[in-house]
Amino acid sequence: MIEYNLAQKDDMKQIANFIAEINRKEESHIGYCGTDREEIENSLMEDITDIPFQEGFIVAKENEKLIGVLGFDSDLESNSAEIWGPFIIEDKWDIAAELWDKMMKILPNEISSISLFVNKKNENCIQLATNLNFNKVSEETILIFERNHIDKLQNATIIELSGEYNEDVQSLHDKTFPNTYYSGSQIIDRMNNHRKVFINIENENLAGYIYVEVNPEFGEGSIEFFAVDESERGKGIGSKLLTMALKWIFTFESIGNITLCVNSENEKALKLYKKVGFKEKHQLYYFTRAFG
Repeated sequence: MIEYNLAQKDDMKQIANFIAEINRKEESHIGYCGTDREEIENSLMEDITDIPFQEGFIVAKENEKLIGVLGFDSDLESNSAEIWGPFIIEDKWDIAAELWDKMMKILPNEISSISLFVNKKNENCIQLATNLNFNKVSEETILIFERNHIDKLQNATIIELSGEYNEDVQSLHDKTFPNTYYSGSQIIDRMNNHRKVFINIENENLAGYIYVEVNPEFGEGSIEFFAVDESERGKGIGSKLLTMALKWIFTFESIGNITLCVNSENEKALKLYKKVGFKEKHQLYYFTRAFG
């Protein structure tokens, strides 16, 4: 008999390991959930906060064996939620609909949209999204840069942002990313030993910037924002900025690789990242569904 229950804190390690194992296979891979048990456990514990893990995840067990997990990471400020899963062992996909129904019953009423980030090879989940009337918004490419490729990076002098160019960075950022999660001034305020802005200067004018963050404790690094002034594009400045960022990120020994997501139709960006040394890792579909 299959039992469906809310996840328990005591089961967090087991659930994180279950998700990690299933998410390593492209045929059952879900984006933004990770493949490392410790990283997933940390996300469940520290990142999923608006609705805690034990109130937003459903587990399915058969004869006390874990066979399925499905949950959500909600953002109540934006009335949205990202769906984690379904993560189901290969021969039990027939429980997906029941898992989904159980999860929907605990989804907060204020959530007006949900999203799924699904590997193109995850046919089961793509079919589920279709059956549930999700809309495919975009196709995305996940790229990865491995630490063992840093010796192949071109030479580039790392130039950190100084106060002299703060306003220029803010202006370029806000112009390039007018509606995003950090404004230009917020990026400046966030700068510290683990959050850096690197810049390229041409004829004493700001030509471009890149904002990166690292979390050495968990071996994580990310390229958050990156822009080149329109008048300076096509001069190799993007490659220089990426090189600066990667060289700095990999000064932290705990970081083994960097991954990033690029819209698959953005051929210029894909070409630039691959030129610097990023390799394609996954192709994913981004689905959304609105309520009300």
